Amino acid sequence: MRAHQIMTRPVITVTPETTIVEAANTMHRKHISGLPVVDAAGKLVGIVSEGDFIRRSEIGTQRKRGRWLKLILGPGKSATDFVHEHGRKVAETMTKQPLTIIEDTTLEEIVQLMENNNVGRLPVTRGDRIVGLVSRANLLQAVASLAREIPIRPPTMITFVAAWSMPWRRTTGVRSA
Repeated sequence: MRAHQIMTRPVITVTPETTIVEAANTMHRKHISGLPVVDAAGKLVGIVSEGDFIRRSEIGTQRKRGRWLKLILGPGKSATDFVHEHGRKVAETMTKQPLTIIEDTTLEEIVQLMENNNVGRLPVTRGDRIVGLVSRANLLQAVASLAREIPIRPPTMITFVAAWSMPWRRTTGVRSA
């Protein structure tokens, strides 16, 4: 199977100017865990996901680092974290330059990319335009649909007799009178 066979389309997107509150509400309303971010021309410029909302000042979960750690990490990391935790626009919290795939990418390649890069979704692009999105949920749907197509065969009498005739396979159970 390939990306185009399981991807979600059309894709719900936001712009860099979208507020964090709007993006969070869209994700909640649509029951999705991430949103591709596109510029005015429709070009993919980033992705925002549930993970970007974990460390937020609004809910009191921003990082609290000691002085020594701040000194070791330097002012750049502290400033970046502050903007990410207090930013009001998607542009301030999104992952820039996300990994992408094309429509012909195999499921094996998709899974490897997701595992190796610890991502839950991959935008599907054609040129610089987003045409779909493959998420872990899409992979789960693929498994479920394939499982429905495989018939479940009931055990045959031969299977039952063969299993019963093997003394090491017998189990003790309660017998009724």
